[in-house]
Amino acid sequence: MKRALLDEEREIRLSEDLWLNYFNRYLFENGTITEKEYKKMVEKIANRKAKLSRGGTI
Repeated sequence: MKRALLDEEREIRLSEDLWLNYFNRYLFENGTITEKEYKKMVEKIANRKAKLSRGGTI
């Protein structure tokens, strides 16, 4: 049971990261945000992902 929960959590986190990166790229490509803002958000998403993979919370 616990393993199924871990797999589900992992899948949810992966989905969240994919959507965050997708929207960030969309905003950049459509001129809503600058390249500097885009890169800053990429870094924040990566840091969030690293934090969550170490067992942290959002």
